Amino acid sequence: MKTEDVSPKLNDNIVSTHVDNVMDYFEIERCREWCDAHAFTSVALQFPDSLLHYSPQVYKHLLSRDRCLHVLADTSYGACCVDEVAAQRLNTAAIIHFGHACHSPVLSLPTLFVLGREPLPLGDFIRNMKESFSVNDHILLMLNSVYYHHLEDVRASLTSFRNIRYVQYALEQNTGEDRDGWEGVGTPHDMEEEYSVVYVGGQSLCLTHVVLSNGSRKVYSYEPESQIFQLASRTVNKMLIKRFSFIETIKNSKIIGILVGTLGIRSFTEVIDRMKRVIKSAGKKHYIVSIGKPNPAKLANFAEIEVFVFVGCCENTLLDSRDYYQPVVTPYELEIACIDRPWQVDYITDSTSLLRTHYHDIPPTPRDMTGELVEKQGLGGLEVAANFLSHRTWSGLEQRLGLDEPSMLKQGRRGIAGHYEGEEVIDSRMKNIS
Repeated sequence: MKTEDVSPKLNDNIVSTHVDNVMDYFEIERCREWCDAHAFTSVALQFPDSLLHYSPQVYKHLLSRDRCLHVLADTSYGACCVDEVAAQRLNTAAIIHFGHACHSPVLSLPTLFVLGREPLPLGDFIRNMKESFSVNDHILLMLNSVYYHHLEDVRASLTSFRNIRYVQYALEQNTGEDRDGWEGVGTPHDMEEEYSVVYVGGQSLCLTHVVLSNGSRKVYSYEPESQIFQLASRTVNKMLIKRFSFIETIKNSKIIGILVGTLGIRSFTEVIDRMKRVIKSAGKKHYIVSIGKPNPAKLANFAEIEVFVFVGCCENTLLDSRDYYQPVVTPYELEIACIDRPWQVDYITDSTSLLRTHYHDIPPTPRDMTGELVEKQGLGGLEVAANFLSHRTWSGLEQRLGLDEPSMLKQGRRGIAGHYEGEEVIDSRMKNIS
């Protein structure tokens, strides 16, 4: 078996997905029936960049006299998350999310997931399963969202396996008919160590999440396009060593930025509040930064922040910060560094699961007499920034207000950066311009 590098990459070039049958791939009839069953009059259609060029066709098929549609593109954060904030700005009653989804619990809006329908070489996959495992082996099988429609065919072909379980997604949320959230790999506490995980899909952030959150198990991946079945968990130690190195950086940092990576996941505000208390318990200062999709140029503007902790979904929280000026860590790594949380073999990528544990080192959330959350008032953040600027050798242009007499405007130099009027032409190539 080959070894696959499953380290997370967020900045890969977007590759457009080719769809032969729009009606089938985007499940147009299912979308119509869902909208009609709930009598939604205003619906947001959320597309990832790879499927955005099909949005006019989908819009046309779903448009009706009694239904107003809005297309959401260039999502505020990860395309796998439901962009409920953008939908609420348009005052829509529901969202249809197309493409791969992380299935994080949505705040409130009814949501339908249309995951896509990519072909799966079923015969080759079943052959690899039978060659790699015995019928008595304990297996947890997870299909990437674009292959999820093959679940029943896979289940029927693997009836000889006695101890196999399947990860199932909630295809609706907040409609009263959905299972709240989904059965995520690594989240069921009754899973035994002897289970092996089989992931069907190519290299992605989802695969990285599966490998890290199942560090105590063997994780196999099957890539349908190349038809390669391989052990993906061989690289987990390399990834964990890299993640573990961030913990020492956190311990040596004085100012930490809480980077908001979602506004639509249920309980994300509770996670942010917990991060604030964790940072305070370690005697450190913090900022809360919300800048949409992060990139090195945006975060470089916050030079006083030494480390960022990224609060996002279970997939996007594993941000590859090799090109960033400051490390970008996960809430799990922050708690290990600040409150001596034990390092687990099964890495925690779902930051909302941290809310289920309590440590005495974390100060309690301030509450008033009625039990409601109380926001502390103060200028602590401004004091931190002012203190940082006071130690800079250059702190901006000197204003000199009221110290200089007003002057008349006059004509400045004309030209381009390579040559201004009145300057001697040094480079012969600039003579033609002058």
